[in-house]
Amino acid sequence: MADKNLVVIHEFGVLSNQKDKPVSLGEERQLPEESFENLWNFILENKGGKDADDVMSVHIKGGRQYIKTGRYVGTIQTKDGQVIEILPKIYKTGNQEEDDVKLCRRVFLRMLYAFQHSEAKTFQDALLNTRENFPILEVYISRYLEEVERLLSDGIKKNYSIVEENQKFLKGKLLFSRQISKHCADKTRFAVRYSKYIENIPQNRIIVSTLGKLAKTSSSEVNVSRCYSLISAFSDIPPSENIEADLLQSMNSNRLFSSYKNLLQWSSQFLLNKGFTTFSGNHVNQSLLFSAEKLFESFIAVLFKKYAKDYIVSSQHSKYFLVDKYGDTSHGKFRLRPDIVMESKATETFSDYDTIIIDTKWKNLDSSMPDKNYLIDIKDMYQLYAYGQKYHLGDSYFLDVIPKLVLVYPYTEKFQSELKPFVYEEVKAKYGLKLVVYPFNLADEGKHSEGYRRQIGEIMALASNPEKSAGSAQKKEMKFFEEPDELLSDEYRTDENDRYMLIGYCRDEKHLNWILENKLYNVRMGESRGALKGFELQIIPSRIVLYTGESNRNEKVYVYTVNQSEVLIADKQKIEQLNYPAGSRGIGEQYKLFSLGTEIKNHKKIDIKKLKRDSGRSENSYKPLFVRY
Repeated sequence: MADKNLVVIHEFGVLSNQKDKPVSLGEERQLPEESFENLWNFILENKGGKDADDVMSVHIKGGRQYIKTGRYVGTIQTKDGQVIEILPKIYKTGNQEEDDVKLCRRVFLRMLYAFQHSEAKTFQDALLNTRENFPILEVYISRYLEEVERLLSDGIKKNYSIVEENQKFLKGKLLFSRQISKHCADKTRFAVRYSKYIENIPQNRIIVSTLGKLAKTSSSEVNVSRCYSLISAFSDIPPSENIEADLLQSMNSNRLFSSYKNLLQWSSQFLLNKGFTTFSGNHVNQSLLFSAEKLFESFIAVLFKKYAKDYIVSSQHSKYFLVDKYGDTSHGKFRLRPDIVMESKATETFSDYDTIIIDTKWKNLDSSMPDKNYLIDIKDMYQLYAYGQKYHLGDSYFLDVIPKLVLVYPYTEKFQSELKPFVYEEVKAKYGLKLVVYPFNLADEGKHSEGYRRQIGEIMALASNPEKSAGSAQKKEMKFFEEPDELLSDEYRTDENDRYMLIGYCRDEKHLNWILENKLYNVRMGESRGALKGFELQIIPSRIVLYTGESNRNEKVYVYTVNQSEVLIADKQKIEQLNYPAGSRGIGEQYKLFSLGTEIKNHKKIDIKKLKRDSGRSENSYKPLFVRY
């Protein structure tokens, strides 16, 4: 649909006044004088507000005024009816900027729909193709009308509302003052106030008000006709007389009105003249502007939820703090919010656990500028490092799980392939804490979104462990050391790249308290039953799992990291000096003491008996068990 009042520009473009010569600063569009002045005043009216400079900014060059668009995309309709559409910059393969308005609008609509429906719903391709010629505002209005039609199909809600009427019968509360003044002579009428189950409720009044405004705002004959048709379906419901009061009451409604949630949110945007910004004012009819960064973030999250079937995908994960404890309180400070956290689903073996942390950035990188770190902001590098450290000891099964870190940027003419991994630090394991930086090509949709599916698969393959082949779901298996020849062989040598955990038994509460107080776990050495022998003497675990041996219902499990450089060998005298609470077997001649580090409190449930069974042991065996993972 062509629209004589439509001006299309991309983010970071320039809008100038038709009465002046162009300012010649990159992509530029000129507006009629009245439209330009309305938009100029609209920006000044909101100057100083949150995100104001990121949305639009006013400038003067050589005495000529011009407006620069920022990081927000969407549509604005000025008071004189001029529609300005701001689209995200989308690049396609071939080292040139994509000027195709259809493609940019189609991608924008995909991102917008993902932003509104974060539960992995997307526009159907056929629907997108029919709308790629429509101005964004008209598409948005059309989406709203579809939601209203769906609501009518399901049936609009009723609720109890207080009404005051003159009735032939006494019901509810009698209004004495009105009764005396109005019905003193007519004894057949009663002035009453009562609750009535009706459709004339705030939620429905807001919808009627929105339909009335959209009928005047839309430049599409089809949309205008649909608006009036829907208004007639609400014929018994008047528009709202107090929009802000009705909106407030509607937003605070109960779960019975959950089907109204999206409609009320959109109604608020239309009726209050603002989108997902703080921009509003008297110089525009409608302003629907969205952060391009937020749209990109939501869209990538939706794609991972759709295509990463083997993972639990969470958006804006907020379980951890940068500071675990502040002062005398147990509360954390500075909450961490990665854009996307992916955790492998529950599996039979702990070694199947995996986690990937992804952050999206709507910024342009340059692969030809390694001396300037490819234009990566150092704050983003610090941020991902903090995520890696916290999730390293966070919501894992209790293993030494090193998260995979990914930064996703938009594909541009100067950033077309992933960068070499950034390794924050090397560790004894076969891989360290590393960061992958990937260019996501929004123009590479492919048939039925196959291009998006392929790119999600590439990101996951790049983030995988080195021992996993690309695209392979095969994990490294746990190994229990329990065969006699293996257990007793002094020729066995541990690999420095292997990681071990020790499953350790606490005899009773006194023993447990001693361990936790001294931050030491003791294991006998020598030939006695349950003592460490052979190659076991070489192993220094990275995790210790302590259990009490009670019934499954009451069994307590504690998980600690191990200070691997602080392993001690203690004789009987040293153990006695530490006030060790000996059991019925007394104190042994020699012990190996493991120093406990940080307690991991957020581990998944650990089935100790299953671990014993998997190793070939009896459930009643309390000998220390080493597991390589």
